[in-house]
Amino acid sequence: MYQSINPYTNEINKTYSFSLFPDLQLSVKAQQEWSSYSISERGAFLRIVAENIQAKREEFARLITAEMGKPIREAYYEIDKTLTAFDYYIPNAEQYLAKEFVQTNASKSYISFEPLGVILSVMPWNFPFWQVFRFAVPSLMAGNVTVLKHAPNVPQCAEAIHQLFEDERLPKNLLVNYCFTNDDVAKLIAMPEIAGVTFTGSDTTGAIIAGLAGQNIKKCVVELGGNDPFIVLDDANLDLAIAGAIKSRSINSGQSCNAAKRFIVTEKNYSQFIEKLTNAVYALKVGDPMQEDTNIGPIARKDLAEKVRAQITKTIAQGAKSITNPSYISAESNFVSPTILTDVTPTMCSFQEEIFGPVWTVIKANSTAHAIELANDTVFGLGASIWTADEKAGEELAPQLQSGNVFINDIVKSDARLPFGGIKRSGFGRELSEFGLREFVNVKTVYIR
Repeated sequence: MYQSINPYTNEINKTYSFSLFPDLQLSVKAQQEWSSYSISERGAFLRIVAENIQAKREEFARLITAEMGKPIREAYYEIDKTLTAFDYYIPNAEQYLAKEFVQTNASKSYISFEPLGVILSVMPWNFPFWQVFRFAVPSLMAGNVTVLKHAPNVPQCAEAIHQLFEDERLPKNLLVNYCFTNDDVAKLIAMPEIAGVTFTGSDTTGAIIAGLAGQNIKKCVVELGGNDPFIVLDDANLDLAIAGAIKSRSINSGQSCNAAKRFIVTEKNYSQFIEKLTNAVYALKVGDPMQEDTNIGPIARKDLAEKVRAQITKTIAQGAKSITNPSYISAESNFVSPTILTDVTPTMCSFQEEIFGPVWTVIKANSTAHAIELANDTVFGLGASIWTADEKAGEELAPQLQSGNVFINDIVKSDARLPFGGIKRSGFGRELSEFGLREFVNVKTVYIR
């Protein structure tokens, strides 16, 4: 059973029964028809979807907040960001998918990019629209169709996405949503009708999905967790860094895989950074996510809030100190008080584990080299940021960081124009840009003697 529960009130919004196992031939036939359209024709169809999203911007934003609790202004931002995927791929896909001619001993030889078929998409709850469409738009433009298995706590968002593709002006079954069980997902990956699978979520589940894909020789992209370092060097503009630290860590109430989580500060700035960060964290408004001025809403589920509290408690027991936003928060709620953990060392829980909540883990580094060493001391490798007045020096440090994304004097974020993904236990493959567009295509060599 899938349950939509309001994280702010813990009231049940709506309940969905598990779906019957689908007739995948419907998707296969839909993909055959869809791939027969030109890329520009596919773009025209997807523009209809984009226009419908824009028309329902407020409805969808309020739905996101009601289902997973992010502050309403961030929900509006998510809808707006979702539209950027359409704006980027509709005009650019034809160029990125064009044949590439290569001079060889042949009279003609070239590389073509052809759709794989039906792609299974297993998506997370934290960005319930953006995560789906940042995969689906390029995949559809390439000529694939999608079977969607969304997170069990955002079934209304999933159904709303499904309904966007029920518009009578569109070909049928381009994206179909089902309330699958985990066993259903495993069964689907093994079926010959499924050509590939994309997954965004935890590294634990990602390992299972990738393993099943490997066993069945299926193309797979997995975008997993992160424990991103936020490195503040001696010459950093502290006010700029603090603004970035607050924005990166508080976005989505701390529930973002590419948020900064470990704040590695050189000894020169350590005390002042904590002082400024404390003032900024104290200024955050915690409360009703439907209010425009709320900065921190509830954690998406009660069990997830309990996990974050347990990670904080464990880190303190290991010797860290805590500074907590003074807002009153009931222990029975889904809220986690915005918390700074200081004097953290690499053996402690908040250094080693990803914390999916509003927690700033601050670590002291005795040099730039030590900061890089601490940054790389993790099983994850999604993103990293460097804060320094010397942009050239920061750029020279970028290759030393073991991550898929490095941002200098800005927070790590996804952008339709740039590839996004990680290394190590943060996953493999890329979403977005032309690299994401080409993940689920057959890169075919054609050689004519």
